[in-house]
Amino acid sequence: MGLKEYQRKRNFKETAEPKGEMKRSKAKGLRFVVQKHQASHLHYDFRLEMEGVLKSWAVPKGPSLDPADKRLAVQVEDHPFDYRTFEGTIPEGNYGAGEVIVWDEGTYEAVGTSSREESERLLLKGLEEGHLNFILNGHKLKGEFSLIKIKGRDRQWLLIKKKDPYASREDITDQNESVLSDRTLGGEEEQKPSSKKTSKRKVSPKSENKDDLGDLQQTPMPKNVKPMLATLVEEPFDAKEWIFEIKWDGYRALAEVQQETVNLYSRNAQSFNKRFPLIIEDLKTLQVDALLDGEIVVLDEDGRPSFQLVQNYQRTQKGALVYFIFDLLYLEGYDLRHLPLIERKELLKKIIPHAPHIHFCDHIAQKGIAFFKEALKENFEGIIAKAANSLYQTGRSGDWLKIKTHQRQEAVICGFTAPKGAREHFGALLLGVYDDEGRLTYVGHTGSGFDRKKLAEVYDRLLPLVQKKCPFTPPPKTRFPATWVKPDTVCEVNFAEWTKDGQMRQAIFVDFREDKNPKEVVREKTVSVKDALEDSSSEKSSPSSTPNSPVSRSKGKSKASSSQLQLTNLDKMYWPQEGYTKGDLIEYYRQVSSLILPYLKDRPETLRRYPNGIEGSSFYQKEADAPSWIRTEVVRHEDHDVRYLLIEDEDSLLYVANLGCIDLNPFNSRIQSLLYPDYMILDLDPENTSFDQVIEVAQTIHRCLEEWSIPSVCKTSGATGMHIYIPLGAQYTHEEANQFGKLIAYYVHHQIPDLTSLERSPGKRQKKVYIDYMQNNFGQTVVAPYSLRPKPEATVSTPLKWPEVKPGLTPVEFTIKTVLKRFKKVGDLFQPILGKGINLRKALKSIKL
Repeated sequence: MGLKEYQRKRNFKETAEPKGEMKRSKAKGLRFVVQKHQASHLHYDFRLEMEGVLKSWAVPKGPSLDPADKRLAVQVEDHPFDYRTFEGTIPEGNYGAGEVIVWDEGTYEAVGTSSREESERLLLKGLEEGHLNFILNGHKLKGEFSLIKIKGRDRQWLLIKKKDPYASREDITDQNESVLSDRTLGGEEEQKPSSKKTSKRKVSPKSENKDDLGDLQQTPMPKNVKPMLATLVEEPFDAKEWIFEIKWDGYRALAEVQQETVNLYSRNAQSFNKRFPLIIEDLKTLQVDALLDGEIVVLDEDGRPSFQLVQNYQRTQKGALVYFIFDLLYLEGYDLRHLPLIERKELLKKIIPHAPHIHFCDHIAQKGIAFFKEALKENFEGIIAKAANSLYQTGRSGDWLKIKTHQRQEAVICGFTAPKGAREHFGALLLGVYDDEGRLTYVGHTGSGFDRKKLAEVYDRLLPLVQKKCPFTPPPKTRFPATWVKPDTVCEVNFAEWTKDGQMRQAIFVDFREDKNPKEVVREKTVSVKDALEDSSSEKSSPSSTPNSPVSRSKGKSKASSSQLQLTNLDKMYWPQEGYTKGDLIEYYRQVSSLILPYLKDRPETLRRYPNGIEGSSFYQKEADAPSWIRTEVVRHEDHDVRYLLIEDEDSLLYVANLGCIDLNPFNSRIQSLLYPDYMILDLDPENTSFDQVIEVAQTIHRCLEEWSIPSVCKTSGATGMHIYIPLGAQYTHEEANQFGKLIAYYVHHQIPDLTSLERSPGKRQKKVYIDYMQNNFGQTVVAPYSLRPKPEATVSTPLKWPEVKPGLTPVEFTIKTVLKRFKKVGDLFQPILGKGINLRKALKSIKL
């Protein structure tokens, strides 16, 4: 159809809509978008990328997740690919005048295909034949859909949801916010008819409990809050200033209650409104506006929570449904997350009404060991320990701890084995979790916990996900033939213990976890109670000076500038051999803040925490755990969202250091231009070879770049390698940066094959330097310049002048003890990397292969 009709209808001098052109995106997957459009009438514009444009349909009632619904979709003119991010108001007098928001977006593919090219070929064929089958991977719309042309109607089609795990009778159009900006269409709430009363209620703890709320400022209710999570510890404990609650076996849920309107949602923002209407009705009896945190459980006839019962409650209605509420985050115009927990619970107790399906979750103080014994005797899942004075922070925290009565683990189902003997459907499920690098790791199998009905249910659910490719690299050895499936399904298992090779022994299937994102499933690691209590931010230790301190401090105190920044445990030893403490770490970052902040600002940060220094265990923090005064941003990855912390100023830098983040790992791109990196990186990674060999490879790369008139900056990695940066000026995509890096890497490898390798596997590149260009992919991170490293001597990733890159140079020349004088003398050598980027086309012409 092309774009002539689209451009003919619009006056681009008046409308901000993109004029656009036909172009193909370079992403791995085809894109789709659904835009909500308040024109002469409200409708949804459903658009699929094909042939360099967006094939478009107007859907008056919007998409449905119910396979019984057949939604009319009227095909309209093709739109340019750039239109998929358009939000705004089309002015009066123009075609389609009215407001537009991006209601949903993501990738999609034709059913049964494995590549973008094959998908587009089948989709174009289906478009011609009047029948499209595709799978959507969006924020709101997921799973298989069909577009079927109505016979005898020129442009009229039907949009139909297929039966699959994502099918639901929930009205998905109740989720009315933009997935890009959280905007809604102006006046939308007023347009919706309602039989409910909407007048302001008279009961107001704001006045009755004014003293309880202190000097808190009034603010709008926060939306779609990510909950505070607990860290797993090995055993129960007694402690003053700690309280203990039952660990309920159900669905974590937050509830926004405003003017008798309730939004009940999971930790991943999935709506529970349609699934648990009895809880919704009871929450409507609250006489206040409040944001609540709790757990939805179903109790069996003995009064014990049963995960199977809550999982199947919508279908069976068996058991007693209860929402146990244990926290209050917002009340009548006041954000309470910065009040101590014990005060929040006191307020919560005052507002919970007497209702059959909502209960206050009580606690005991100090006596965790006796409480755990009772939980064990009653066969509860475990207990939760909470610092009584803890503030509410998004993400996992050391202020909340969990102690389980038995081993339990979430796992991604990656395949199944053939059945044996009289068993039907399958023998065992093959399970995985994601490691620190985001790769699926095999953690064993489970063939227990299934009756005949459950075997059939699991098999029917997995059958549409079957694929030839094994999700694990390398594939694990299985006793019986394996069938692999897309790693889209999460289950929970009980097991006896972890084996030495990282597999679960005697794993027993519990049930599916509908509320968990597969990408967030990691092996849950246990922290010792001693370390957890020491690291809890509720225990503030006095800072003390250290004799071997490499940085100048006054009586060990870090000169934090903000009263909202609280530093803890400054005398904890982080480099035991060298005698450097956490206080030294924080003070180093304070002194280099003006140097390092330009390379951190506006960049999502991947946090790796070392709460007990370089000799203790470390962990990646997937979700930002930060108070409200620190900026966070949600970044969309291929099939999931992650909320990242951004280091914008000295306070946020020191906050991250106080968390135990020794090194800092920002994105290559800024939040304003996430798809366009500011630079390209070549990471020189030696395998069992000398640093002089790394230097020789770096010199070769530099000579080539100079010959091609391509500017570059280098720095030590702070470990055994080096990093070479080329400025791009946010003009090119990650894929283009990656391909550019690949071209240079292959060229240099051809020049010095005896010194370099392009093999990712360390075993295949012994005694060579690996030229890694893959760090330029979206979401990959490389340690920032001026960053400390969790290595002996407390080395620093240090920018260099190219004449310094010569034999004899060693990374240990640049440590926390030596670099401050150097930085004062040479200034910021890394500054050119944020200047004007190269002209990539011109650079490519200079490279003579």
